Amino acid sequence: MHGLSGTSRYVTVDGIDIHYVEAGQGSPVLLYHGLAAAAFTWRDNIAALSQHYRVFVFDVLGHGDFDKPDVDYYPGDVADIMGKAAVQLGISDAAAIGNSAGGALAMMMAIKHPELVSSLVLVGSSGLGKEVPSFIRILSMPLVGNVLRSHRLGGNKLMLQSVFLNRSLVSQDLVDELRRTPSLPGAKEAVVRTLLRTVKLSGVRDEFVLVDRLSGLGIPIMLVWGEQDKMFPVSHAYHASELTPAARLEVLSQCGHWPHMERASDFNSLALDFLSSNELRNS
Repeated sequence: MHGLSGTSRYVTVDGIDIHYVEAGQGSPVLLYHGLAAAAFTWRDNIAALSQHYRVFVFDVLGHGDFDKPDVDYYPGDVADIMGKAAVQLGISDAAAIGNSAGGALAMMMAIKHPELVSSLVLVGSSGLGKEVPSFIRILSMPLVGNVLRSHRLGGNKLMLQSVFLNRSLVSQDLVDELRRTPSLPGAKEAVVRTLLRTVKLSGVRDEFVLVDRLSGLGIPIMLVWGEQDKMFPVSHAYHASELTPAARLEVLSQCGHWPHMERASDFNSLALDFLSSNELRNS
């Protein structure tokens, strides 16, 4: 039970059932969550965005109520599967909004499937630098990580407290939902495989640092960051902005890794302004 405004649906791609929530009418907007999270993390954004757009909130491969197939979880393959889902739903020229690993997924979709993505909103995104917290790097180690992963992965309260600056926002319904979905069969294995594919002891693997690719996409880009992000430092956003001068940069003070939840009203206003300005530019 996802508890989100909108209609819960599934689309089948290559025999894999992909869960998404759909709401609203208009130009398509795709929302992608981060590692060990789920579609539920967009709960505070769907109503505002769907007043003006047709919003698709996807569970990413191996997460949430998505199937957990026994596959490699190589990020390029995940982007291909999510791209096929969009095509099957008749989506093209969409705004893709991604948080954390979902931001890297949105970037990879824009690189590999440019016909699907007309603009990007990267929210505390991975893929813009190598630095990650030490506990994430340790979790990527084959031996030590095996012992620790069962305690640190799976949406527990400790993990949630690391993504919010204001820890009072770690509500019980959020804790419950992000315990439910990682407890589904195959969920933890999917997260571990994704982590091992993208991170090593020195940080994000070089092939998944995509910051140099942004300026070449030729589409509108907005970076939204919490100034106190403990997962991916705000320096990543500033560096990406320097390399991509046309990108819009919005840094929210007193905010952590999930600004779309911690500063939901501000985030919604920024997203709607960005999306509407692109429509005016293209009209």
